[in-house]
Amino acid sequence: MLKILIKLKVVIVEQIPVSIAKAYCPGHITGFFAAGQNLHTLHPNFNGSLGAGFSINKGISTTVRVYNDFSKNYKIILNGVNSIDSKVSKFVIEYYLKMIDRPLFISVEHESEIPIGYGLGSSGSAALSLSYALNHALKTNLPKVQAAQIAHQADFICKTGLGTVISEFTGGFEIRTSIGGPGIRKILKIPIHSQLYAIILCLKPINTENLLNKSLFSSNKNLINDSGKVMINKLIQKPDIDTFLELANDFTKKYGLLDGICRDPYLLLESNGIKSSVALFGHTLFTIVEKETVQKVTQILKHFDGMLLICSIDDLGARLL
Repeated sequence: MLKILIKLKVVIVEQIPVSIAKAYCPGHITGFFAAGQNLHTLHPNFNGSLGAGFSINKGISTTVRVYNDFSKNYKIILNGVNSIDSKVSKFVIEYYLKMIDRPLFISVEHESEIPIGYGLGSSGSAALSLSYALNHALKTNLPKVQAAQIAHQADFICKTGLGTVISEFTGGFEIRTSIGGPGIRKILKIPIHSQLYAIILCLKPINTENLLNKSLFSSNKNLINDSGKVMINKLIQKPDIDTFLELANDFTKKYGLLDGICRDPYLLLESNGIKSSVALFGHTLFTIVEKETVQKVTQILKHFDGMLLICSIDDLGARLL
């Protein structure tokens, strides 16, 4: 019997995306805050928190690729790995999918320069950079502020942040003087010179949702909010970095965040005449210093077991690339 062997050549054709967009959002540190009083009754765009903080020049870049498909679907990749627990990103994608009337597959790639869960605003950065990129790639043509509001809703509803998105939307050193999302809340941007650097020691991740629930629904929530409001007024009267660091330090002491693993590096900096505080929310110590003091601070902190970041202040806020 004659055996005929037939080799089948399999050709894999990679589909070409119909559109591509990329956006960047800086990370952010909040020094102190006061939450809204009607967190469960108001629309997220009219909810959130007061507070003060600053954006850093390390954040998240998000690339969106859109493909024609037979159904609406998507995948999310974070730093080269498939992400199955990106609830803020899922919220934003599904929000946009409802606005389009044709089946598409959306590939999302987040590239993060900041560690996740350390109080550096990574959830807000992911949501805002993604919203900007989707708006451009899908040609939904939303105004920039409306795209930012979608990210704010994602951060708020997923309980990963209350005021992060509007801060990253604005950039720089800011005071959030009223409750609400981008385009609704009043925000005061404080000019600072370019020779300031944030030195950040990331020691241990924390679950923001759990801590927010603890703070917003604990017996001392009114004390926390009252303290935050007083500090906001003080910073408005004297809007400079030294005042911000002092107030942030007072707030975290009242919160008990300096009682844990941040205590030793904090005390060592204090003994060297350097003010510092804890990022909300994370086991992360930070300070802001002049350029000539950067080496001194890094020499003090490099002996601690953690990730040390040296950042300038990002004054531009989130943007398309």
